[in-house]
Amino acid sequence: MKCNQCGTQFEGKFCPNCGAPAQAETPAVEQAPVMPVASVKAKKPIYIKWWFWVIIAVVAIGIIGSVNGGNESSTNTDNGSSVVQSGDETNNDTTDNKTDSNKITVIDFSAMNKADIENWATTNKVTVKFSEEYSDSIASGSVVSQSKKANETVKEGGTINVVISKGKKPSIEYQNALRKAETYSKTMHMSKKAIYNQLTSEYGEKFPADAAQYAIDNLNADYKANALAKAKTYQQTMSMSKNAIYDQLVSEYGEQFTAEEAQYAIDHLDD
Repeated sequence: MKCNQCGTQFEGKFCPNCGAPAQAETPAVEQAPVMPVASVKAKKPIYIKWWFWVIIAVVAIGIIGSVNGGNESSTNTDNGSSVVQSGDETNNDTTDNKTDSNKITVIDFSAMNKADIENWATTNKVTVKFSEEYSDSIASGSVVSQSKKANETVKEGGTINVVISKGKKPSIEYQNALRKAETYSKTMHMSKKAIYNQLTSEYGEKFPADAAQYAIDNLNADYKANALAKAKTYQQTMSMSKNAIYDQLVSEYGEQFTAEEAQYAIDHLDD
């Protein structure tokens, strides 16, 4: 046998070389034949599977849709609000302000006369159209009505219609006296005093004094223009001098114009 300690071949119970006790040799065990290992097919990584990419694609689409939906909602909310406010509303505000800046707030004309109303209209660049009518309750020359009431607005350049009172409607006698006075002024270019005398004359129209005075007070006549028309007649048809024309215009037995009216006529005659 062979010593397990030093490897010396010997017979007996102890090794003559190292003194180690002899040990029985372990019979060799026949190894069973090794069976070949069956080959195992290697599995593909999960990321190579087709259904893995389908799942990834579905999840990605869902995430993108959610993100886009959120952004679109946010955009619609934020941008819509900000576009409307900073865009349309700003433009509307600007237009309104511009419009407001061109609007004039109308005042109450009832305590104003015609000249005051015209001055207000000129200052505010508004056109006022006047008309007249009789009124039993509103004094002559005062405002009966206005198309735009106080505190209403009118555009710059707009028009307001204003009705002026002619006072109480006169009697037929008064109206006839006024019509006659208008005829004498327009066709015969007479002076105020001459018209009155003609209306009251026993050899003229024979109106009572109050009717004649009503006619003179309500007659819309330009007596300077009347004086000039008379002066031209004397100059062209009677070949009179300017001095003679002046005397005829102011004479108590002539045209009875005032000195101012006669001088206006002389100053505007042709040389």
